[in-house]
Amino acid sequence: MASQEKSKVILVPCDNYDEENIYLAMRKGIAMLGGLESMMAPDQKILVKPNFLLAADPDKATTTHPSVIKGMLRILQEDGYAKVSFGDSPGHGSCEGVVNKIGIKDESNWFGAKRANMEEEVTVSYPEGKTCRTFHFSKGIAEADAIINLCKMKTHALERITGAVKNVYGFICGYRKAAGHVKYPDATVFARMLADMHNATNIPLHIMDGVVAMEGNGPSSGTPIAMNVLLFSKDPVAIDTVFSHMIYLDPQVVPTCVEGQAYGVGTCDINNIEVLMAPAEDAAEQVLTPDQLREQFGKPNFDVERKVKKKNALSLITMVIPTASKRPYVQKDLCIKCGICVDHCPVEGKAINFKKGKGKPPVYDYKKCIRCYCCLEMCPRHAIKVKGGLH
Repeated sequence: MASQEKSKVILVPCDNYDEENIYLAMRKGIAMLGGLESMMAPDQKILVKPNFLLAADPDKATTTHPSVIKGMLRILQEDGYAKVSFGDSPGHGSCEGVVNKIGIKDESNWFGAKRANMEEEVTVSYPEGKTCRTFHFSKGIAEADAIINLCKMKTHALERITGAVKNVYGFICGYRKAAGHVKYPDATVFARMLADMHNATNIPLHIMDGVVAMEGNGPSSGTPIAMNVLLFSKDPVAIDTVFSHMIYLDPQVVPTCVEGQAYGVGTCDINNIEVLMAPAEDAAEQVLTPDQLREQFGKPNFDVERKVKKKNALSLITMVIPTASKRPYVQKDLCIKCGICVDHCPVEGKAINFKKGKGKPPVYDYKKCIRCYCCLEMCPRHAIKVKGGLH
């Protein structure tokens, strides 16, 4: 029986966001995967899809760094790709608003590309889907022949990490995102929907911005942490698995890795992944073993949810006593009573509201809360935190 071909992940060390440095690193990583021409044709409509969760300063590590976006657009222009657009559909605000906030609103930064139409919705049928057979994509997604996924290395309250697999949720038109969390209410079924989304679209290249990552209360309220890498792969599950391995997190507890493998999107077995480190000048590329990967680039104390839910008496308690489980809460001294968390709560009747009046911070009804953490993601002042339960 022939051995399984390993998924390849390219690791390029990179310790700063200098634009020329990032461009050269991206050139190197893409070349080691076989070059753009091996993944997409110059006459195709290419969409570059960053992580534009919300408008935030680049040094907060909430979004894909503008140097990475500009580097990708520059490479596409230089390699003769003339039908290029870029964009994402944020959960709050607009693609244009994020572009302006991160400092690339001047079209000279776009290298001939156009900002994609991420506001208009298109319904896309996917009858082969196991969990989801209809998607409400932004028009820019539906119009693309191929998508380049520029994800960000971050933690995530629902899925533990957000990387290449999770980043495709930005395909969904912004106002539809909250409703998706109601339809797919737990981490496993949500991950299955994301896997269907990968299988329904053509995403030949995934690049993870891990020069500065986010740990802790991600994906919007965490702490920036230097990881000093850019990762490149054709396999989104493999790239997320390498990220998990770097932070000493078992990919078997990451729903997007497990369900991504089950749905045939990629592999989450580190032994079926070949990690190649880009060479320094006049040196050969190096194959990194899992141990070498951790020794050279790992962060064992990376702040990420590591607890594993066990089917025992305590887990049964959380089913009948909602306050015993992991849940969001409002840090009152940071709250500005803007109501964005209330607006983005997808639950009918709202699981968070101003029941004490708009002069006071909103409060949760944990009997209604589905732990989707849309409130946490969208809070502009990082006033929503998560506290653990009994697991």
